[in-house]
Amino acid sequence: MPKPHSPYSPNPSSVPLGAAPSPIVSGRWLLAAIALTLLAAAVSVYGTLCLLFYQGQWQLLYHPSRTITATPATARLTFNDIRFDVTDTGTSRLDGWWVPAGAPAAATILYLHSSRGSLSDCVPAVVALHGIGANVFAIDYQGFGRSAGSHPTERLLDDDAVAAWTYLTDTRHIPARNIVVDGNGVGATLAALVAARFAPAGAVLEDPNPPARRVFISDPRARILPLFLLQKEFLDPAASLARSGVPRLFLDRHSPAGSSRAYRLFERSPAPKQYDDLRRAPANAWQLALRRFLDEVVPART
Repeated sequence: MPKPHSPYSPNPSSVPLGAAPSPIVSGRWLLAAIALTLLAAAVSVYGTLCLLFYQGQWQLLYHPSRTITATPATARLTFNDIRFDVTDTGTSRLDGWWVPAGAPAAATILYLHSSRGSLSDCVPAVVALHGIGANVFAIDYQGFGRSAGSHPTERLLDDDAVAAWTYLTDTRHIPARNIVVDGNGVGATLAALVAARFAPAGAVLEDPNPPARRVFISDPRARILPLFLLQKEFLDPAASLARSGVPRLFLDRHSPAGSSRAYRLFERSPAPKQYDDLRRAPANAWQLALRRFLDEVVPART
């Protein structure tokens, strides 16, 4: 008796003798599937790269240190370690040094350091500023030194600079006309921000940082990313300088030869303004330039 033909198996009579069976998957379909898989993997990798850049772009701009190996006391200066910017829970976010002048001083300098290191690296600058006869208040931003925070961002640094200004004016009751904001590197961008918001006696911008976008595009990995969508760090003082009418001193101290961010900002900024190139000047030229500037912008103590 013949075996019944299953509807799920090919009919032997329909396949010519000696002919190979038709492939289940065509080559074209297989190539398309491989291409789609590779495209999905590439999109996934690119998306991951975008996410990593969005979350970690601060690492290309800031290089903080938590180490404090020196203080003004190292240079035999009297100072107070200040904890300020108290949160709703009663904890202080920021750490700073208040270094009073040796004699009653007309000027107070709010010193905002660069994007590297911590206050420990600022001791020589603090000593030099103290040497021109001014009170000095230097701070560590969130993510730096003994200040709170996991890592710095531009928004946090803006808040920290404002908090330092508020400490001087509201807690120490120092008049704005007696305060000069001195910023180095990224601190120069913050000094421009404080000058635009609060109108101190003057602002000093030392070796201002390049805009964040320039830093990003110098990294080959960032050039392939849609920065216009992902960038949240900008660090460009140009807008703040355009809004500020206080006297400003732009200083070139350590910028590379042939490159002067300070001078370009000086040219684009409205008056009153000054510019000094100190890259080949004697070691004490920085103090002398600041002393002249303070004498011009801060009323003498009577």
